[in-house]
Amino acid sequence: MPESVPYYLTEAFCREHGHKGAAQLARDFTDCTPSSWRDRRSNMRIAFPNLVALIDRLGRPVAQAEAVPDLVPGAMSRDQALLSAHLLPEQDMIARLKSGGTVVDLANHFDCAPSRVEATIAHLREKHLLVTETAAGFVLDKEMRPVTEPFRIDTAQFEEREFGFGWGADFHIGSKYERQDVLEDLADRWAAAGIGRVLVGGNWIDGSGRKFNEHDIYVHGVDNQVANFLEKLPRRPGMEWDILSGDDHEGWFVQDCSVNIGHVLESEAHTVGREDIHDLGYMERDIELEAAYGSARVRVIHAGGGSSYATSYTSQKYVESLQGGEKPQAVFVGHFHKFDWCDPREVDVIQMMTTQDQTPFMRKRRLQAHVGGGIAWFKQNELGILTSCKVEKWHYFDRKFYAFKWKRPEPSTCAGASNGGRP
Repeated sequence: MPESVPYYLTEAFCREHGHKGAAQLARDFTDCTPSSWRDRRSNMRIAFPNLVALIDRLGRPVAQAEAVPDLVPGAMSRDQALLSAHLLPEQDMIARLKSGGTVVDLANHFDCAPSRVEATIAHLREKHLLVTETAAGFVLDKEMRPVTEPFRIDTAQFEEREFGFGWGADFHIGSKYERQDVLEDLADRWAAAGIGRVLVGGNWIDGSGRKFNEHDIYVHGVDNQVANFLEKLPRRPGMEWDILSGDDHEGWFVQDCSVNIGHVLESEAHTVGREDIHDLGYMERDIELEAAYGSARVRVIHAGGGSSYATSYTSQKYVESLQGGEKPQAVFVGHFHKFDWCDPREVDVIQMMTTQDQTPFMRKRRLQAHVGGGIAWFKQNELGILTSCKVEKWHYFDRKFYAFKWKRPEPSTCAGASNGGRP
């Protein structure tokens, strides 16, 4: 006999409520034409109001259906229809779950079999409702618990390589307060660590033409200062210098003489055989770190303005000021004569210290000089992503600290000297 979705719903409904002859009743109820269905519907609404509403929701009955699944285009399959007939009304169950209850409590409330309660709860969970089972039963939750199982990232699938850059800034070669001893020691340390490139964050010479430093320098004029710098910049096998120019100190020659100071440096360096010196540009420059399937950007800048009370403040405000999409993954900052390493907005920002002692200008403004330099070690995977950053730095003190003769004192010849002079 042809059967339709309403047939199976009627049969399930009759069996659930204990009506005898469920199959025959279902046939009598549903084996009809659409016109006769309207007459039977009004008669059956009194006996089976819930069933009539359910069939109305699913679609009008269709006599002479050729197959059980897909009886009506877009209608439920037999299994879906039977499940829907078995479930309790969703909104009623949600309202009841707000006060909670066990399966037995809920079954008593709805006057149904416990299996219908369990099936309805499972259905609500499939729809992502927060139905939680507690010691007191099921309840509709208002909060979500944190997931305790860790989310695992298989980093082993990407090959990583590690490399490092030496970094330093504010050498101020040509100043009476330059620390040639520090620069030489840093070069030795970079070479010993296998560093091939050193990033310089500006103010590589002290410049001239400004009153506040005219008594601090021992060499004057752009040509003389560049020549002095090339003579004093350490040279180590296999190590190259990438030098940024700032808009102050060496930048004063740009403003006063209209010369490209970076080109002057690189040209003069090649003239004297210093092929290890490269002009990185003016004020800031991005460096693209290329990998097999992607790349990352780091940036070298010579900042401006004065020092802040909190050393990291200028780094944080710099990164916060960047427009969306232009953030590099790391920034090396010259100018402040300070050391700091922070990561605002997931950008590693390293202030690059100095190799100049505190000058009278700095002392009058109560500005400390962090003398030193360091190495930034990165790990980069084949997608170009920088997965790790670690910073190594060396801090130096003023010249007087190193002038002390560090040697074991000779034993005293005074009698009783070891016990305070007592016999």
